[in-house]
Amino acid sequence: MEQKTVLITGASRGIGAAAARAFAHAGYRVAVGYHTRRKEALALAEELGGIAVGADVGEQDQVEAMVE
Repeated sequence: MEQKTVLITGASRGIGAAAARAFAHAGYRVAVGYHTRRKEALALAEELGGIAVGADVGEQDQVEAMVE
């Protein structure tokens, strides 16, 4: 069975980080989305074995690049 991937924006802290951890523990590959908290996002991505992707979700081109 193929492992599913979830992208969680705002995942560098708070509710987003909790959601990222919950998905990781449920077996998902996690992409930790962030805008300004790169250091925190990278640390969480490393903890979860995922990746960190930065973008301003108010900018369409950045969202498209994040999803790719």
